[in-house]
Amino acid sequence: MSNQFDISKPTFDLLSLRSVRGDAVVRYDSLNQSEPIRIILFAIFGATSLSAPSLAEAVGYEPMSTPAIIVSVISAISSGALFYRECSRRSKQLKRIEKELNSESLPIRLPNNILAEMPFAKAMTLKNLRSTQRPPRIIAICGNRSKLTETLSNLAVYRQRLSQASVFVVAVPTDGSTREDWQVLNKNAYRSWLADTYEPQLWLDYFQELSEDTTNTNEDNDLNFRWFGLNSNGRSFGSGDGEIRIIQLMGQFLRPTDFLDMPDDDNINKNIPKILSDDSATEKEVLENVEVFYKALTTGDQNAIESVFSKTPSNEVSEVVNSGGRIDTWKDCLADGARPSEMKISGADVTVISDFEAYTTVIEFPANTGMDDASLLAIQRFTRADKNDPWKLVLHQTIPWSLETKAQGTLQCDCRGCVALTRSKERRTFGGIIG
Repeated sequence: MSNQFDISKPTFDLLSLRSVRGDAVVRYDSLNQSEPIRIILFAIFGATSLSAPSLAEAVGYEPMSTPAIIVSVISAISSGALFYRECSRRSKQLKRIEKELNSESLPIRLPNNILAEMPFAKAMTLKNLRSTQRPPRIIAICGNRSKLTETLSNLAVYRQRLSQASVFVVAVPTDGSTREDWQVLNKNAYRSWLADTYEPQLWLDYFQELSEDTTNTNEDNDLNFRWFGLNSNGRSFGSGDGEIRIIQLMGQFLRPTDFLDMPDDDNINKNIPKILSDDSATEKEVLENVEVFYKALTTGDQNAIESVFSKTPSNEVSEVVNSGGRIDTWKDCLADGARPSEMKISGADVTVISDFEAYTTVIEFPANTGMDDASLLAIQRFTRADKNDPWKLVLHQTIPWSLETKAQGTLQCDCRGCVALTRSKERRTFGGIIG
């Protein structure tokens, strides 16, 4: 008897001609109340247009002329095409919703705070997790040891920002590797945001079912790298089988869950991140470069900008320039009225990837924007060729990052100057999760 009340029980959907989870149909219909009527109208109009010549004769009217028959056939074809298009869209949306609903049963253990006796809280399904007071966002990644290590190292750069955005990452190995194999950086870099799958095989099975494409395997019959993201409501905001462009996701979908605190002091020089006594020598040197950069940026000191930047152009800026984008030189960017002279910053965080690569993230608060909560997420990449060489800034990138507004563009800067990229018009797509 209980099965009669199981809303997830599969039902046959006549318009997509396949069996679909009942709760997926309910969610779809609640979001698209007019679409079934539109599909039915297209079908009726198409069938009526196609049978019009026969109907005319059946009811005793004069036979339709050749031009009228041609118009009737064209109308039938057009209506049939629209019917097929709407049915395809319905089917794609239902597939996406089913995949999102199927993820609800996946278990996860969130990390506890540093003072807790156990590293993780008790296991919860994603569905139960969304019923908590502040449901988090989830990014799930799946791959072998090398891909997980690379991706987690890149995500570790944003560890403080992931916490501010209430984002947890779940790593699913395809080769039996463990957390100890992936966490090549300082363990504290993973503590606050890297969750535990609890039952890895359930997650691996889910990833394998996400796509009907069975060719996406390597020589060891293993899944290649894949990822997907779910917002706090369980809706997918992105997926793929390549690099996660995390800074773009942060600006669009992983914005902070609370208003960011702006420094109280009006003096920009006093808002430069402080170097702590327990910072390593590398972290101290990188933070000193951050201080030089922001002082130069707000005061218009071009010589200091040139001293802190590497002489090697970044690939990111070169890609935009080679595609026809305009670059504004530092002379123009630092001119009076163009530079952010009253900008405040806070919360600098350093992540040392290796002896030759390091990153910092900073929250910027520009002045005179007309918005009380205007804030930017900035990331800087530093490199050096030798351990004895000084650290040099290779790329500085910012993106709007606030509680209420999606980012409309991003700014990338290297030794030559800055290029701006604006958000393109969103395409209507129902992929959501891989496949």
